[in-house]
Amino acid sequence: MTRILSRTQPELITCESPILHTGEDEKGRYFVVEQTVFYPQGGGQMSDHGSVSQHGQSHLVRQALNHGGEVRHYLADPQVTLEIGQAATLQIDAEFRRRASLAHTAGHLIAHVVETLMPSLVPAKGHHFLPGAYVEFTGNSSLAADQLLEQVRSKVAEAIEQNLPVTVESLSFDEIARLRPELAGSIPQNEEMRIVRIGDYVPVACGGTHATTTSALKGLELRKIKAKERVKISYELA
Repeated sequence: MTRILSRTQPELITCESPILHTGEDEKGRYFVVEQTVFYPQGGGQMSDHGSVSQHGQSHLVRQALNHGGEVRHYLADPQVTLEIGQAATLQIDAEFRRRASLAHTAGHLIAHVVETLMPSLVPAKGHHFLPGAYVEFTGNSSLAADQLLEQVRSKVAEAIEQNLPVTVESLSFDEIARLRPELAGSIPQNEEMRIVRIGDYVPVACGGTHATTTSALKGLELRKIKAKERVKISYELA
């Protein structure tokens, strides 16, 4: 198992850890460490990228993915050889992490606003990759798509101006299921779960990284809405 430091210390951009093992799969050459500062792609959030350094040599890491509890860090150069059992320094691209955190927080805020305005719409998917980020909802809206989008834009802008706190805490599955009965069937039934709360909105289970307040989302643009089988709102960060 790899300890993912972003879950408890999202402010970290570098860490040290021994190389446990290396390997290769269909995605390329990778290495695994005891603990990592990299956020592995998942939960709709982009993987961090950055570098690994050992014995004074730095090598690019293009992606990190969770594989059965271990995080595989994929090297940009497949010819790189890392020494197993020896310490290495991992460092992420801090600006890329910041953007990914903002995009993830924006997705949560949009979802909270939509489900508050229109309880018949249930968040179903968040794709927080930039560019091309969007949030999808199941259910039907009593408003025309354009009317709904304008109301969501207004409420999102209001929440950003209010500088709402974004906090992380832990709750039991039973507590999450009570707060989020509509989502209880789609989240893992772990004894304790990491949740994210924005202001007074109902919290949601999430393992990603986030901004600390909604004011960080200034420049968020809700680009368009589609309402066919699902309602889909696309957004971008200026």
